[in-house]
Amino acid sequence: MRSHANVVVVGGGVVGCSILYHLVKLGQKDCVLLERQELTSGSSWHAAGGLFTVTAPSPVAEVHRYTFDCYRELERESGQSCGFHDTGGLGLCRTREEAEMYTRMGAAVRRQGIESHMISLDEVRRRAPIIDTKPLYAALWEDKGGHVDPAS
Repeated sequence: MRSHANVVVVGGGVVGCSILYHLVKLGQKDCVLLERQELTSGSSWHAAGGLFTVTAPSPVAEVHRYTFDCYRELERESGQSCGFHDTGGLGLCRTREEAEMYTRMGAAVRRQGIESHMISLDEVRRRAPIIDTKPLYAALWEDKGGHVDPAS
């Protein structure tokens, strides 16, 4: 095992692995990642793996969109799946206030090129028949929603 490095990344979860990947991509050569157990066995292991681009504040939405693009790039570079599923996503609203919040967030991220729009509850049932729409007021559909297996 090495005893010295210019850059030491502590933690082999999604964030630590991402930091190491980007440092190497930027040309850093003397890097090491330290993980006390197995990669992604900490917080990343039990994360739900949901990825969405409609969020507030909108600069965070840009980070989320970059993440989507990064997973696709990783799959092209490596030739193997990262466990990423680009399915689209639903934001479910139980109140008028939640619907207004999603409408505002959708407008904010649309200025960044992230597409989303409110859809009918009939459309929710068509896209996700398992969802009980009775308690819902409205729903937002985002084109770039999805999920990922964090360990992949």
